Amino acid sequence: MNNTYLEKLEFHQIINKVNQFCCTSQGKELASKLVPHHQIHKVEKLLQETRRSGKLILS
Repeated sequence: MNNTYLEKLEFHQIINKVNQFCCTSQGKELASKLVPHHQIHKVEKLLQETRRSGKLILS
């Protein structure tokens, strides 16, 4: 992804916030490698997975 877009989105600040919720160094490392998706079908698939996992946690 274009670094200009990431800077405008202040993506590094988002990653820093996510890192604050990580309990392990492995989790922080994985979070640091996150990048936004630009393909809508991937985004929708990942959102569905997130919703499903949230329902499992709450039940």
